[in-house]
Amino acid sequence: MSTPEPARQAIEIPDQVEYGADEPESAPSAATWGEVEARLRAERYFWLVVIRPDGRPHAVAVWGIWEDGCLWFTMSPRTRTARHLARDPRVLVHLPDAANAVVLEGEARQAAPEMVPVSVIDRYEATYGWRLDPADSQMPYFAVRAALVRSWSASDVRGTATRWDLLSG
Repeated sequence: MSTPEPARQAIEIPDQVEYGADEPESAPSAATWGEVEARLRAERYFWLVVIRPDGRPHAVAVWGIWEDGCLWFTMSPRTRTARHLARDPRVLVHLPDAANAVVLEGEARQAAPEMVPVSVIDRYEATYGWRLDPADSQMPYFAVRAALVRSWSASDVRGTATRWDLLSG
């Protein structure tokens, strides 16, 4: 995957807003794409938000592997989440750390077994101790191709809010 170009986000926050006593002495800098990808690659847990039939959000924590602009995860197709994805593949995914946020938007699709990279299967096993066969219809892999990724640091949202449009180039 080529390195996407960042775009700074204009954030309107009143000057008097305080974020807490544990703020760093100096303001953080905006994350680079390499730093964001490293965080995605190192993370074990992701919050996945899907859309219910009535339009309300449905959030669930998933184990995942980030590889080449894509988040790979597994789940039974019988789960409520998988049924929602079959109806509407649009998702939002974010990391558990709200102080240094990384949020991605995209579409999640059940992956054909031959499309799951061996590196994803190997990393899934190394990370979670569970080697899943992509051909197992009871626990298939799903792939979220990121379309938009945003990041910011809560201690300086104005100075660090950045977005990467991964489908623009």
